[in-house]
Amino acid sequence: MTRSPALAAAAAVAIAAASCERNVAVGHEDAPVTVGAQPPVGEAGAGGVEPEGDAGEGGQGGARLVGDAGMAGEGTSPSWSADHETGTLDQWLGDGAGLRYLEGSGTLAISSEHAHSGQYAFVASITADDGAQHQAVLGRDLIQSEGRYGAWYYLPVAPRADYWVIMKLSNGPLVDRFDIDIEVPAGGQPHLRLYEHDDGWISEPSSLVFPTRQWVHVEALYRSTAQDNGRLVVLQDGQQVLDSGPRPTASDAHVTFFCGSSSRYVSPAPYRLFIDDASVREDRVP
Repeated sequence: MTRSPALAAAAAVAIAAASCERNVAVGHEDAPVTVGAQPPVGEAGAGGVEPEGDAGEGGQGGARLVGDAGMAGEGTSPSWSADHETGTLDQWLGDGAGLRYLEGSGTLAISSEHAHSGQYAFVASITADDGAQHQAVLGRDLIQSEGRYGAWYYLPVAPRADYWVIMKLSNGPLVDRFDIDIEVPAGGQPHLRLYEHDDGWISEPSSLVFPTRQWVHVEALYRSTAQDNGRLVVLQDGQQVLDSGPRPTASDAHVTFFCGSSSRYVSPAPYRLFIDDASVREDRVP
C-alpha cells in the first residue's frame, strides 16, 4: 500500500515531535494524530501510542484450513507470546517492540476476572455509545514475511456492534492494512468480518457464530508482500472463516500486529473485552 502524502506528512510531524512515540490509525481510518488530539473533521478518527516500555495498568460451520501448522497455532514455536501471568503488560511493552494505543474512553488493564490459562488476561474496555472513535489496543512491531498471529478472546455478554475491530495487521505502525472485525446486527449474532484499508470490506461476515461467554481463538495467517501472492486467512478455533485471496498485502515484510477493542459503537457500554495468550509464529502461509 502506497502511503498518501497526507499520511507521510503526518508521520513526519509525529516523528519530529516525539522520537519515542509512534502513531497509528487503528480503526477504519488512515490519518494518524497524537494522543489527546482531535481527529480531522470528516475522518473516522485516530489516536496515539503511549511511550514504549510502559507496563501500563494492571461454533459450527466453516471449512478447515489445510496447512503445515494445523489448528490454532500448533506446530512451530512462538517467536513471541504473552500469557499475562506477570500481572502486567510487560510482555507486550517491556522490550521496546510493543505499542499501547488509547483513544477516547479506552482503557487497558490486567484482570483476574476471566483468563484462558493461568490467572490473568488483559481487558480492553471502551464506552463507545456517542459515535466518536474509542480504542484500547496493544501491538507488536516486527519484520516477518510469513506467519501466524493469534490470541484468545472472551465476550462476557452478547454485544451489539458495528465496525468493531478486535485484531489488526498493519504494514508497520503508520500504514493500516487489514482489520478483523466483529459484526453484530440488531437482533443478530456475532460474526467475524475482514476489512481492507483503501478497498473496504473484502468479505461477507463469517458463517461461523462467534460465541459469548467462552474463550475463542482467532488467528491470522498472513503473507506480507507487494507481490501478487500475498494472502490473509483468518481462523476461528482452527476453522478457516475468512480469506483475502491472493493479492499484494503490503509494501514489505514490516508487520504490526494489534489486539484490543476499537469502535464507534458497541453495546452494552462500557464493553470489557478479555484477551489472553497472544502469540506470533513464523510459519508458511498456504
